[in-house]
Amino acid sequence: MVLLNAHAPTDRKRLTLAHELGHLCLHSEHVAEDMEDQANVFAAEFLMPASTIRPQLRNLSLGRLLDLKREWGVSVQALIERAREVRGITDGQRSSLYKVLSYRGWRTAEPISDELLPERPRLPEDIGNALASRGLTLRKIANLVGVSDADRQHPFRPTGPKLRAV
Repeated sequence: MVLLNAHAPTDRKRLTLAHELGHLCLHSEHVAEDMEDQANVFAAEFLMPASTIRPQLRNLSLGRLLDLKREWGVSVQALIERAREVRGITDGQRSSLYKVLSYRGWRTAEPISDELLPERPRLPEDIGNALASRGLTLRKIANLVGVSDADRQHPFRPTGPKLRAV
């Protein structure tokens, strides 16, 4: 189970979810001393693959970082860290960028985060639709996915036109 701050901006939620997915994939059977670092590396590569993003992380300015934030759906700070990891910027450039972020108050509240729309997974709804197309009722689908009330809205609730409650 992963708990997520529902009030966090979309860019932060995405990184948190990718980080936790890293733990689920990498640490479900063994514990490592550097688990947090491994989960961070996983999240960065999952959301910003080095082979694709590396050319975009050179000659960074605040304007360029905001454009990349819109494109990649991650925070400016995550982009700065990724740029350092893939050697797009030096440690000194990283430090300078963070000083500017601090001066502008962006370390705690980055601009344009409200422009990034929350993502909604499609797989649960697709599964619900597939189950309904095979004749399962709303009640049976709810029971399968562990929801006590068949009329309640849940991610697996089918959206097809011909749904039977019973």
